[in-house]
Amino acid sequence: MIMQERISLAPLTTLGVGGVARFFVEVHSLEDVQEALAFARERDLPVFVLGGGSNIVVADSGWNGLVIAPKMANLDFETQGGRMLVTAGAGAVWDELVAETVERGLIGIECLSGIPGTVGGAVVANLGAYGAQCSDTFVSAEVLVRDGETEEMRVFKKEECDFSYHDSLFSRAPGRYLILQVTFSLALGGTSRLSYRDNRFDLSALAEQNGREPTPADVRTAVLNMRGEKGMLAGSYQSAGSFFHMPFVSAEKYASIQAQARAADAVKEELLRPWAWKQPNGSYKIAGGFLLEYTEFAKGYVRAGASISPKHVLSIINAGGARARDIAELARDMQDAVEKKFGVRLEREVEYVGEVERAK
Repeated sequence: MIMQERISLAPLTTLGVGGVARFFVEVHSLEDVQEALAFARERDLPVFVLGGGSNIVVADSGWNGLVIAPKMANLDFETQGGRMLVTAGAGAVWDELVAETVERGLIGIECLSGIPGTVGGAVVANLGAYGAQCSDTFVSAEVLVRDGETEEMRVFKKEECDFSYHDSLFSRAPGRYLILQVTFSLALGGTSRLSYRDNRFDLSALAEQNGREPTPADVRTAVLNMRGEKGMLAGSYQSAGSFFHMPFVSAEKYASIQAQARAADAVKEELLRPWAWKQPNGSYKIAGGFLLEYTEFAKGYVRAGASISPKHVLSIINAGGARARDIAELARDMQDAVEKKFGVRLEREVEYVGEVERAK
C-alpha cells in the first residue's frame, strides 16, 4: 500500500472537476483497507471511497481527508442451483463485468451496459437503467463496516441492503461501509425479458426478422446504441451521467403537469415519447428531462464552462474549464426553474464530495 499526498481528483472523475485529496491510496486487499483506515483513524481524517468517479462532483477545495480507491478486480463464476453466481471485486469495472456476462450468454444485467463506474459503486447507488436495477440480481456483498473506532467484516444479503430507486443502505452513510466484493445471480441462458418500453428501444423488429426473442448480446447492442445517441458513453462528453433522479408525483400532479405541457406545446417531441410511468400505488414516475425541456434549460443550453449536453438534458457537462461551483450553480438553477414551472423539485442523483455548494 502506497500512501500519496496532494493528489488531484479531477482527472479521476468523469466530470473532470475538483481539487486535491490531502491523502490518497489505492487498496488491493482487505489488509490494505484496514491499514488505510488505521492511518485515517490515527490522524482523525474523514474518509471518502472513490470508485470510477462517474457519479460525483468533487469540490474545488478538494477533500481534506483520505480518499480510498478500491482496486480489487477479481471475477469468479460458479454454477449453482441452475443459476450462475458471479462474484466481482468492488474495484472491477462495471461495464467489463457486463460485457463478460453477455459474452457467456448470461442474462440479468445486459440492460445496464455502457454505464461507467465500478462494481462497488454500482451497488452503493443501486445502478438502474432501461427497466433494470443492480438489486434485481444482487445476492450478497462482503463489506467492512466502520463503527467508531472499530471495524467488522460482514456479509450483507439482499434483504439487509434496503435497496430502493437509485439508492441503498450503503449510500446513506458515506465512509461507513467499504464494499470488498459482490455476488450476483444470473440466468444461464435463454432470452432477455424487457420491461422498458420506448420507440427508440424496440427490439420487436429484430425478433420478427430473426424469428427469435432478443439475446443478451442483442440487448447490449441496443443499449449501447441508445446511450451513444444520448451522448452518455465514455468519451462523448465530460459529465457525471444523469444529474437528477426521476421524481415521483401523485396522479393529480401528473394530470396537472400533462395539461401544462400540452398548453405550452401540444406537439413537442418530448410529449410523443414515454415520459411518465404509473406505479402500483397510483403515483407516477416522471422523466426529469421532460420537465426541463419546458424551461430555458433544454438540451444544448450553453453557459460558460458548465453547460447541458446537446443530446441529454439531464446531463450537465464540463464544456471546458468548468469548476465544481459552476456545475452546482447550474444544477440549482435547473432545479429552481422546474419547481417554478411545475411545482416539482428535482433531487440530485450525483453525490457532492466536500464543500461543493455555496449558500445562496
